[in-house]
Amino acid sequence: MSFRPLHSKQGFTLVEVLLAVALVAVIATMVFSALYLTASAIDRTRAAAGEEQLLRSTLRVMAEELAMSLQHPASPWLGINAQQGGEPADTIAFMTVGPFRGMSAPTDTEMVRIVYTRNETSLMRIVRRNLFGINDESLEQMELANKVRGFNVRYYNRTGNIWSDEWDARAKSGLPTAVLIELTLDQDAPEPRIIRQWVSVGAPS
Repeated sequence: MSFRPLHSKQGFTLVEVLLAVALVAVIATMVFSALYLTASAIDRTRAAAGEEQLLRSTLRVMAEELAMSLQHPASPWLGINAQQGGEPADTIAFMTVGPFRGMSAPTDTEMVRIVYTRNETSLMRIVRRNLFGINDESLEQMELANKVRGFNVRYYNRTGNIWSDEWDARAKSGLPTAVLIELTLDQDAPEPRIIRQWVSVGAPS
């Protein structure tokens, strides 16, 4: 009785080689796709974390400057209610003193007038260092955040125990007790993101 050999001595056929190559290509494609998706997810997470850190830093700067704000006869504390494109675009203008964060002198301590406002999709910070200047040479503008859909500010009056959408220190004779800042952001998400920050106003005496 004769036995058929278990392995053929003729080697692999062309069809078998092509099938093996195709299988390796499919596996490689799956592996590279998984790696690409993983890398993309990591990049998105890092970008989101970076944006989150930037926003928190922005709100912290705004809170610190508002907390140190004060009333000045030449530059009254103002909160203006406005809209752009059907979305809130409020403006806050106030005097503040303390560690001034400017572009040219980041560690100076002085009295400056600061304006926060929304310009299209940017949250802007405008600083006037010369309070009595008649030109724009003393103005510094800085973009605090982009992709801003809405910038809404409300003001708390302790005397009447009410919140209002505007504030004029000339009429109300003083500063608001607190401010609520609300940023609406357009990000890569189905719904816009809303961030709120409460601030107690006025430097401690």
